[in-house]
Amino acid sequence: MNETTINLSDLPDEILHNIVVYTAEFPSYVGPCICHQLRPLSKKWKGDLDIGRSNLWSLATGNLSLDYWPSSGSGTLSSGDIDNAVVLQESATKRPKNTTTRRSARIQPASPLEKYKHAYNLLMSRSETALLELTEHVHSSKKPLSFSIMKKILKEFSPTAINRRVRTGGTFLVEVCRSRHVQESVILKCVKLLIEEHGANPNVPSAEVGQGLAASTTLTLGKRSAASSEVTCYTSSQGRELYAIVIAAARAMPSVVKYLLSCRNIDPTLKGSSRFRLFSNPRKSVKGVDLSALEFAMKMREEEIENGISVADLKGLDKVISLLKKAVRLTELRST
Repeated sequence: MNETTINLSDLPDEILHNIVVYTAEFPSYVGPCICHQLRPLSKKWKGDLDIGRSNLWSLATGNLSLDYWPSSGSGTLSSGDIDNAVVLQESATKRPKNTTTRRSARIQPASPLEKYKHAYNLLMSRSETALLELTEHVHSSKKPLSFSIMKKILKEFSPTAINRRVRTGGTFLVEVCRSRHVQESVILKCVKLLIEEHGANPNVPSAEVGQGLAASTTLTLGKRSAASSEVTCYTSSQGRELYAIVIAAARAMPSVVKYLLSCRNIDPTLKGSSRFRLFSNPRKSVKGVDLSALEFAMKMREEEIENGISVADLKGLDKVISLLKKAVRLTELRST
């Protein structure tokens, strides 16, 4: 029986796209994975991807319409997602107003790859603007974050790369958990909105940029997250990692912690680094480096007690610690 050998480069664009989709953690990683994993393989790959493979780049552009895989896991887009993909593709080839008919590679990209790059850059720029507006509300006492504001931002800047870190290192889910001057119930509603309707992944960290550390973002190869051993493309910002569940634990938000622990594939042992103010003495803060949510909560509890917190005000933190202990215990049992 004769065996037929098929080169990867001979595969149709649709099949090749499905292979890359299978390896990419989020849809917005499909194009970067093609660039960083296939393009360097050979001169033939470089030539094919730089000037051809229009169907492959068109499919990759369609993946930019949302930053999470549908529940079916097949990568199939809904009608609304397809509409977003069309907008992205039109934006990538649309000429700006008040321009001459002069042909320019900057105005109209000459290759499918350049068109994809343009659409990708638009997506990341829009995501950064959306996160900047969100951050303003997160820290504002005059116009604090609300559920309606969160929905407005997501609708106005849609589609956004909800699971990608921007150049400052922030992510949508982490920023929401930082919200000040709001009730815990508002934060919980916004967290649910991001996870259930926009596919935010609680295992994706922000990058805490410290003093004297330049903020920069590079596309590189590495582990998907601390919870994964697989290697793929991801956006890396300089700074220490910080997860939503660590913030919720340190800030004593039991309802948020309980919800995050109920999310599929959540890892309660993920470690983060940051600094949080004490409830009993806001002038003081507690710094933690590479601490899990449980470790951070216990450290906060010790410092709160030393600063004279009342038993009533300690209830939220105690509940958080109880929830995390059970979750960590279950995780340990599953791994044995």
